[in-house]
Amino acid sequence: MSQSRDDWVDAAWETLGEAGVDGVRIEALARRLGVTKGSFYWHFKNRQDLIDALFDRWFGLREESRDEFLRDNPTPQERLWKVIERGIKRGTQGQAAALRLWAQRHPEAGGRITEADSLRRAFFKEQFLALGLDEHTAEIRSEVYMAVISAEFLHAGGRNETDRLPFARQKHEMLVG
Repeated sequence: MSQSRDDWVDAAWETLGEAGVDGVRIEALARRLGVTKGSFYWHFKNRQDLIDALFDRWFGLREESRDEFLRDNPTPQERLWKVIERGIKRGTQGQAAALRLWAQRHPEAGGRITEADSLRRAFFKEQFLALGLDEHTAEIRSEVYMAVISAEFLHAGGRNETDRLPFARQKHEMLVG
């Protein structure tokens, strides 16, 4: 049975959440998918190409720059909250944390995260400015909001969504209030 590129990325994404980047191994993924390693090389040059696809998946989940996100969430408070809420409701299992940890030892990956985080930080700052905060305070709140989002799974990821959302909402209210 042949697997598509998306099948490989899906399996790698699940494995990433279960075992981190070190667990994303071609042979293990082939076994999981019930195919040979040759199927992998039909879709990817090497393991790094697959890891790059995992970064693409993660960054693609960030919706705040899309027109429909802005249209569907007209206020700065809603936009900020939806970033956290969607992250929790998506049901990821630590993939972002695993990629962040891995990137600490891999400068190219770290550069990709820095670039993506800069875009998100600018979005957050724009929202805090729209709430009437001065430039310096908006910048600091943006950094804190980034930290809250990055740490949310590490702090509460073992809880169910029903427990996580109110706790995240409290943090959000404190930062936008």
